[in-house]
Amino acid sequence: MIRPISARRVTALLLAGLLGCGPEKPPAPERSPTPATPANADPAAPAPDGAVLPAEATGAVLTYAGERGAFTDTNKPAEVPEEARGLVRVTLLNGPEPPSGRVWVANLRTPAPGGGWPLSTVERGLFEELALGQGRSSQVELPAGLEPPVAAPREADVIVYKTEWCGVCKQLTAYLDRKGVKYVAKDIEKDSAAAGELRAKAEQKHVKTGSVPIIDVRGELLVGFDRNRLEQLL
Repeated sequence: MIRPISARRVTALLLAGLLGCGPEKPPAPERSPTPATPANADPAAPAPDGAVLPAEATGAVLTYAGERGAFTDTNKPAEVPEEARGLVRVTLLNGPEPPSGRVWVANLRTPAPGGGWPLSTVERGLFEELALGQGRSSQVELPAGLEPPVAAPREADVIVYKTEWCGVCKQLTAYLDRKGVKYVAKDIEKDSAAAGELRAKAEQKHVKTGSVPIIDVRGELLVGFDRNRLEQLL
């Protein structure tokens, strides 16, 4: 004998079915991830709207690697020495600001077709590293009358011969620190033994010692801070 289901029980079953089997919602559309900047991206970027430094350079300050590893300012492009003209920082007094953390730069060796020089931007720290590393040498006079020391076992794979006032030397050691390269730094003006040691190595390798830094990489002497050559030796 089948018992009739009460109206109250029917209502409860209908509510349970509605609550337990609600309509499915379509899945949310997947968002495309923001593309990351590749690690090997070009650190230089063109200036917006084809910005150009006028030939007269009025309203601009030009900063370049000068004597003794220090930066020098001028507002006349003709005053920038030839060896420093390839990478010059440009500060526009009445022009657009570069992006945060970057600076305007120009290559005064390659003028624009209509006159002046095209501008681009690089990271501020990279400009300082490259400009001093490829700029003018820091002249130094080594003490005379020193006798070369007897050759001793190599104390490090990389030895930096420098002076305290040399700006290029500071850029070099900062670069080595960032790269995690272990090195020994020797001040040839304060340490006469280091000066004699450098003189002996330079005479053996037929290298002139009129400027700093000089880097000894496993017996190979590198004069100045040439990043590309240094990375090859490392």
